[in-house]
Formats: sequence, structure tokens, C-alpha cells
Amino acid sequence: MAQTSHSQPISAQVSADRMSGRLSTSRNLALRRLAAWGLELGLLVGSVAIPWSLGEVARQHATAKTVPLNVGVVVARSAIARPLGLPRYRLVTEVPILTNILWFSALVLPVAVAGSYIYGLATWGKTWPKALLGLQVVDQRRPVPGLRAILGREAGRWGVPAIGAYALWLVSGAFPNLLLLGGLTVVCTVGLAALRQRYSPYQAWYDRMVGTRVVLLLGGLLPIRSSPHGETSFEGHVPPGHGATPLSLAAAPLVGLTTEEYGGLTAIVLSPADSAQILGPKDWRQHLPVVGSVLAGMVFLAGIGALWLDRRLPSAKGNEDALFLALVENLSRRATSFSDRQAAALALASTQDPRAIPLLVDMLAQTGDPSLLDTLQQALVTLGPPAIPPLQRLNLALANDLLALPPDQQLGTQMRQRAVKRTLAKILVLHNGSLNGVDLSGTNLGSVVESPDAFTLVLEQQNLAGIVWRNAVLSGARCRKAKFFAAGADGHSDTFDDWVTDFSGSDLTEASLVAAQLQYTIFRNTSLLRANLSNAVASYADFSGANASSAWFIAADVHNGAFKGTSLVGTDFTDANLTQSNLVEARLRQATLIATQLTAANLTQADLSEANLNEADLTTANLSQANLSNARLQGADLSQANLEGANLAGANLEGTLLTGANLAGVNLAGAQFFAPERSQGDDFVARAAEPDTGSALAGVDFSKTLNLQADQLEYICAQGGIHPACRSGVSAGGDAG
Repeated sequence: MAQTSHSQPISAQVSADRMSGRLSTSRNLALRRLAAWGLELGLLVGSVAIPWSLGEVARQHATAKTVPLNVGVVVARSAIARPLGLPRYRLVTEVPILTNILWFSALVLPVAVAGSYIYGLATWGKTWPKALLGLQVVDQRRPVPGLRAILGREAGRWGVPAIGAYALWLVSGAFPNLLLLGGLTVVCTVGLAALRQRYSPYQAWYDRMVGTRVVLLLGGLLPIRSSPHGETSFEGHVPPGHGATPLSLAAAPLVGLTTEEYGGLTAIVLSPADSAQILGPKDWRQHLPVVGSVLAGMVFLAGIGALWLDRRLPSAKGNEDALFLALVENLSRRATSFSDRQAAALALASTQDPRAIPLLVDMLAQTGDPSLLDTLQQALVTLGPPAIPPLQRLNLALANDLLALPPDQQLGTQMRQRAVKRTLAKILVLHNGSLNGVDLSGTNLGSVVESPDAFTLVLEQQNLAGIVWRNAVLSGARCRKAKFFAAGADGHSDTFDDWVTDFSGSDLTEASLVAAQLQYTIFRNTSLLRANLSNAVASYADFSGANASSAWFIAADVHNGAFKGTSLVGTDFTDANLTQSNLVEARLRQATLIATQLTAANLTQADLSEANLNEADLTTANLSQANLSNARLQGADLSQANLEGANLAGANLEGTLLTGANLAGVNLAGAQFFAPERSQGDDFVARAAEPDTGSALAGVDFSKTLNLQADQLEYICAQGGIHPACRSGVSAGGDAG
């Protein structure tokens, strides 16, 4: 129904707008819109952040079996990883079941929340925050905004600030800091909202774009129609005593809706539809036929011009074909001497015609002439990386032939295989630094000694970042100071587009990777037997399931490395940095870890029996269920370490710092806390040392340890350790714990 507002002087309207304790309609509307925006944004962000955070907590603390990450999450993560510069090491592939469920809900919930927003706005002009605050989006041309208008409105409302913030993030140097991206997004959104309030609290720029506006409801009443005769219909409940004439859907649309306040009462003023048609913005869609015609004409003229140029200019392609055919004929038929064939092969390579590659590779696979092999090798090197795939296929075929042929028939095949290996090696050297994504999976470039096909891959100080070497044979390769990692196109390391080398399943037996840059490099299930990675930088590298027994990691930086289930028997980690590395179930029997940094490393269920951990830093490390039997831990720092259920039977713990360590369920049978002193006789006699102020055992709780003997307890109590026997006394020769 229409609610009549008695006319008042302008001065009265102004004074009413400034009444003490009252807000003007525009300011009231602005505050409500800001509150509604905050609620909508908070609900949308919370639908992502809360389940994702809970899933991450569950992943960090779960001990249950992991499962592959949900396909939907993998697809969504892959779509956003590159534009957001997400680090590769955070892209986990296996998670606990609870994490899988929570992360999938973090993918579904925001879609549901956004869908409910769109549906509510398109159908009723409200989201629940807007309804809570008495706001409604109305359309000046129809009863409800409709889906098309709301999609355009919300795209401008949320998309423009997000795109602007992302552009600033990229050009301001803040990339790839995601916290700064979030801050920029908030600043851009709030800035645009403030600009909107500066000019009109009723209609923002995105409202003007689609013909909508936001109004403040009064008791649930909203004018939705006006007629040329002044009749008005209201949406919602009509109070008794007020007349209103409902209009049909064919009535003139509501336009120019404004609100004013008179002494606390809000009057709604409706301008005629005719005025809106004159003063309102023109519909941009009326220009579509003209714009379409202009574009079609431009395309037609461009096609005519291209056709004319194609007929007038000489055909370069025809000339190239003639040259290529002449060289092929000269190489196959007219060449009567080696010099002719050599010249034809080199000329064919110089054309850089990709059709020359299979032809030259086929010739290499068939010839047995050593001189011609060298010529073909030179020609293929000239053609560069495009020659790698056919050379790789020939390499695999020749490797299979060598396995099948008897020794007396292998000479020709061996010579061809050596030529292929040398060709590939030279291409890698000449084009180093531009080989990201080159696939050499399965290629056999292994070292061969004392044979007609003797070969050693030498790639020292080369930039080989981003090459895929899955299941390749690279035994004996010499890659000292080689670079296997580089920042991608964005120029920032630790982002998704980094050039990361993949050695998964490869054979790197006795390879030299001394001082190589191996950040994030993948060595899953790789053979690194007796390989030398001393002084290498391999932070975040993945050695899961690899066999690196008897390898050298001396002074290597492998912080945050992944060694889950890796065989490291007899491996030398002296002075290496393994901070925060994952060594769950790693086999480190007889390994050397002297002065190794293992701060916060995860060694759960690791086998460290007979390992040398003297002077190692194991502060806050997790050694639960680890096997440290007969290990040497002299001077090691195990402060705050978790040793719950670990086996330290026979371990040497002289001078080991155990302050704050969790020793619940630790087996200390035969563990040595002090050096036995030699008596005057020939036998060793264990004597407890005098109490030492500031001892490494002072305050350490041994009350839940297992298999402590009397001499051990006597020493522990003398050094200030905590155990019930220290208060009650220990009988000579008895056991405790």
C-alpha cells in the first residue's frame, strides 16, 4: 500500500536529518550495508578456512594410515597452485581420511554458501545477513532482480576488488606472500565500498551497471511497483487501515527509487518511469548489432588482405620443400663418397627442418661406419632439443638389442649406442638452462668402462633444472656442482612454477652430485647406492623409498628433506643439516651422523641401531618407537625429544643431554651413562661418578623407563635424575623400573 508523507519545508527536512540520537537514512543504510558485507565475507571465508585448518591439524597429528588426496581437491589445487605461487612441498598427495573429508568440505561449503547468496538475491533480493539487517536489493525494471542481474552485480562487487588486488600483488613485489594478497584484497574491497558510500549509499557502481539498488525495509514493506496514476503496491504485509491498489506485472517498472527521513519516519519517493527512461543510463545492449557488424567487416577485410598477400608474395614454403628434397636425394642417391654424404647430412641439419630429425636418426640406427656416426652425431647436435625424443627412442631400442644379442654380435650396436649417448650429452651441455620439461624418462646414459661403447656422462656445473629423468639409467654420472633446481618464470623460488628435476625410479649408483643444487628434487624409489652428495643443497628434496645405502651426505643441507622408508644403511651424514626432515621408518643402521643437525626431525620407528650420533643435535626430535640399540650418543643433545617407546638397549649415553625428554617406555637395558673405570686388575669395574653440578641428567624423569639396573639407577640418582628408587634407595644388584 502507499504510505503518504506530508510535505515539509526543506529546512524541516534538514533539521530532522540532524536530530540528536538519530542517524540519517543514508548513514543508517551505509552502516547496515557495511555490516552485511562483513557478515557475508566472514561466512564465505570461514567456510573455507575452518575446515581447511581443522584438516591440516588432523594431518599434522594423525597416526592413522593415509589415503590418496581426494580428486576434487587435487583438481582445485592444481588450478590455483600456479597463479597463487603455492610451494610444491606443500602440495601433499596422501592425507588421513579425516583430513580428506575436511578438505573436501572446504571445497564444497564455499560453493554452497555462494550459491545460497546468489539464489537468495536473485529470488528475493536478500541474503540472510541482508535480511537480518533489514536490507534488500531491488531492480528498477522488474519485481525481482533475477539471476542475470545478480550474477553481474556480484561479479563486479567481488571480482573487481579481487582482480585489482591480484594485479597489485603481482606488480608490487609482494608475490608470493599470500598474507599480503589477502590484505590487499581487503583493502581494495573496503576502498571501493568507501568510495561507494562517498557518492551514493543506495547505488554502487556495480548496481548502476545492472540497474539494481539497495534499500532499507520499513516493517517489511517495500514498494515494488508504481503506476503513471500514482498508485503504488507494496511487497510484504500491508497493515490494516492503509489502502493500496495492487498492480499487474505489466505495470510500469519502479525507477529512481529514493528514501528520505522526516522526524524518524521514512518516506519513499518514486520518480515516474518516463523520467527514468530520459535520465537513466542507456542500455549498452542496444549497440550490440552495430558493434557486431563493425567487427564482422574488419574480419572480412583482414581475410581478403591475407588472401591477396598470399598470392602476391613468393611461397617460402615451396622453396624450403625443394631444398629439403634436393638434400635428401643427394644424401640417399647421388652421394658416391663419404665427403658427399657428410656434406649432405650437415647441410640437411643446417636447414633446421624438423623433417630432417627422423631421417638422420634412422641413418644413425643403420650405419656401422664410425666416421659417419660422428658426422650424424654432429648434425643431430646442431638440431638441438627437438632431436631428443627420437634419440631417446633409439637409445631404448639399442639397450634392448644389447641385452638380446650374443657378445660376438654386439660391436655395431655398442658403437651406435655410444654415438646416441654422446649426442644426448652434447645437446644437454649446449642447451643447458633451457631444458625445463624435457623428458628423458627411461634413457640409458649409464657409465660403461673398458668396452667399445665406453661412456661416462659428464655434466659438471651445468644447468639441468626441470628435466624429467624417471626410470633413467645414470649410474656413474658426474654432475659435480650441477644445477637441478631453478626459479620459474615468476623469478621467485619456492613457488609452483619452479623448475624441479625428477629422478624418480632412476639408477644413480655411484653418481657424483657433490655440491649440486638439488632443492625440491625428487628421488623417490631412486638408487643412490654409494652416490656422493657431499656439500649438496637438497632442502625439501624427496628421497622417499630410495636406496641410499653407503652414500655420502657429508655437510649436505637437506633440511625439510623427505626420507620416509629410505634405506640409509651405512650412509655418512657427518655435519649434515637434517633439520625438520621426515625420517619415518628410515633404515639408518650403522649410519654416521656425527654432529648432524636433526632438530625437530621426525624419526618415528626409524632403525638407528649401531648408528653413530655423537654430538648430534636432536633437540625436539621425535624418536618414538625408534630402534637405537647399541647406538653411540656421546654428547648428543636430546633436549625435549620424544623417545616414547624407543629402544636404547646397549646405547652409549655418556654426556647425552636429556633435559625435558619424554622417556616413557624407553628400554634402557645395558645403556651406558658413564665410562667404566679400569681397576688395578685386568677387568673393567663400573663405578658411578661423583655427582656433577649441572649434569645432563639433572631433572630428567626416568620413572617410566624400562629395564634400569642398579648401577644405572645409582648413577642417575647421583646426577639428579628423577626416579622412585632415588627416594627409596636401591638394593645392590637389584633391577628397577
